[in-house]
Amino acid sequence: MNDISKTTGILPEPIEAEGVVVVRGGGSGFAQEILVGSHRLTADEPKVAGGTDTGPSPYDLLLASLGSCTSMTVAMYARRKNWPLAGVTVRLRHSKIHASDCAECE
Repeated sequence: MNDISKTTGILPEPIEAEGVVVVRGGGSGFAQEILVGSHRLTADEPKVAGGTDTGPSPYDLLLASLGSCTSMTVAMYARRKNWPLAGVTVRLRHSKIHASDCAECE
């Protein structure tokens, strides 16, 4: 159980429908509980951006998603073509600058 579940006292049932994601956060801070099927993830912001660093930032999660999709696609293609493939490593980087990302939001 993560910090958000502890504060709300509610553990929702896993979402079974494919393509359904539930994200919820507490009233304070940036930490978010993410429910994807039977999987539970946490997103947060780093301490330097006012978060508690209990999980990857949304930008890091986006990169992880893109990297995972790329790696899976390369492996799938190699299997279909019967090409030998020992493994795939995808390295991604974003250039988000937390301080100026939302300078006009306030």
